[in-house]
Amino acid sequence: MQNRSDEIVGKIGRKIVSGSIRSGETLPRMEDLGKEYGVSRTVIREALQGLSARKIIRSNKRSGTIVLPRNDWQWWDLDVMTWISDHQGEDGEFFLDMTHVRLGIEPIAAGLAAKNATEQDKENLTICFRNLENTIDDTKEWAKADYEFHLKIIEASHNSLMISLLKLLHKGLIISREKSITALNSNPELQQDKPTSEVLKRHEELYNAIITGDEENSRIVMTNMILRVQLLFEKTLLHQKN
Repeated sequence: MQNRSDEIVGKIGRKIVSGSIRSGETLPRMEDLGKEYGVSRTVIREALQGLSARKIIRSNKRSGTIVLPRNDWQWWDLDVMTWISDHQGEDGEFFLDMTHVRLGIEPIAAGLAAKNATEQDKENLTICFRNLENTIDDTKEWAKADYEFHLKIIEASHNSLMISLLKLLHKGLIISREKSITALNSNPELQQDKPTSEVLKRHEELYNAIITGDEENSRIVMTNMILRVQLLFEKTLLHQKN
């Protein structure tokens, strides 16, 4: 359960992430923030300390509390990741950035999974693939099943850093999958990337490559899958700008 200061951290943090409060702006004085949110000066001070720890704001006795540029934020902080993932405004670029991160990690993880997967890993991956088969007609359930499938691949790599990073990105990755499927409606040339039997075949190819220990093909198939998602988000951003 959140305490009051954590609640205020979330409220102000979401305003900053959404652009309601922009980088470079000065936040109101603590007394004014206390009145706005109906809390004491102590609660506001704790909340500002929480935002400062995430490098979202910087307090200075002379200039007040300034919102820092986006590049300074602690993007890997779980709360920041959640606020960004939930934001419905400029999140297209965020999800494209996330796709680039996936591209740098998941093909390597797929190759390692093909090399290192235990029998238990293979059983887990089989269960996840069957779940993909069963959720092909439900976008939200497919998005969750797809995340779990990719998570089991990274877990099968037995690389602790990769596993930790993917779990940190959990919420953003699920929302990213949902948005990529939704965005297909405005990109007819990529309609084949909807949850269909063709998409399932690509997942099956990846599944078989890992199960049979084919490291090179595992990397290639995973790379191609993520590149298609990257292309989709690039086209979506281009459409938004035009």
